[in-house]
Amino acid sequence: MSEDFRIAWIVYTGSTLVLLAAGWWFMRNWRWSWLRRTLLLVSASVLLVPVKTPVAESVALPVLPLYLYQSLFEESGAAPEVTANLVFAAGGALAVMVVWGLVSLLSRFRRERRRRFDEDPYFNEQ
Repeated sequence: MSEDFRIAWIVYTGSTLVLLAAGWWFMRNWRWSWLRRTLLLVSASVLLVPVKTPVAESVALPVLPLYLYQSLFEESGAAPEVTANLVFAAGGALAVMVVWGLVSLLSRFRRERRRRFDEDPYFNEQ
């Protein structure tokens, strides 16, 4: 990767992280924190995941801007590998958030059950 392209990636990554931090800042008072986390993680994954096209000696580009560029300005539309990378990046982020949500729900349920048992020693839910 050339030095100019490396600098461009650093600038792009920094500006994307600033954008995500601003999104977190404006959504910090939302009641549903899981929705905020999901939106930020999905947007971070589709903005920062690189895709390498099968063209020889091509550089890795961010998947969402490349998908939008190909969809808007190329006659044949977005390449299948770019579309697949976009779908897998967003789907992977959603899968991570689903697992995180299930684990947090299970831990909250167990914590509540333990608290009720500590308050009432005769409480036995089967």
